[in-house]
Amino acid sequence: MLTDDKIIILTPLFAILNAIRPISEPLKVALIDSFDINTFKKKELLLKEGDVCENLYFLDNGILRSFHSIAEKEITSRIMFKNHIVISSGSFFKQTFSTESIEAITDTTVAALPFIKLQQIYLRFEEFNFHARLITEDYFYKQEQRLYMLRQADVRLRYQYFVENYSEYFNVISLKYLASFLNVSRETLSRLRNGS
Repeated sequence: MLTDDKIIILTPLFAILNAIRPISEPLKVALIDSFDINTFKKKELLLKEGDVCENLYFLDNGILRSFHSIAEKEITSRIMFKNHIVISSGSFFKQTFSTESIEAITDTTVAALPFIKLQQIYLRFEEFNFHARLITEDYFYKQEQRLYMLRQADVRLRYQYFVENYSEYFNVISLKYLASFLNVSRETLSRLRNGS
């Protein structure tokens, strides 16, 4: 992909980084050089359970979900949207086998940063370690909030959380995936969507 196209895709990521602390031009160039742009068709896997998560993804467009296979049933654990940073955290950080799969719900474009290139950037640019720490802290904070929401006994609270945070994607995600994510039956979710 042409560098100009890559810069357009990475511009929102640079905005995120600059909001934390302005990044240097050499760091920006290194990031542009290190990311690759990939496209995935609907239903295509970015990561298969049991494989090692070798890339950090910045989601340019499309929607992704992560899921676990438990007793031959797929349990959706996360749904990710534009400008999300996407990894299977345990697998990526420790370079071990993943316990989840990541799938494209729609046709998707991502910027992919290989683990080894990320480590090289950490070594070359001390400033980037600060950015990465704050982004990681935010990632785990949001994960904790999501887990808390999913533990709520009242299904209406779980549904309300999703509507308040992701309403613009509501009609794009299949009822099956959304019901799995919210840990409710499709029938219950249909009733909630219809206001009953």
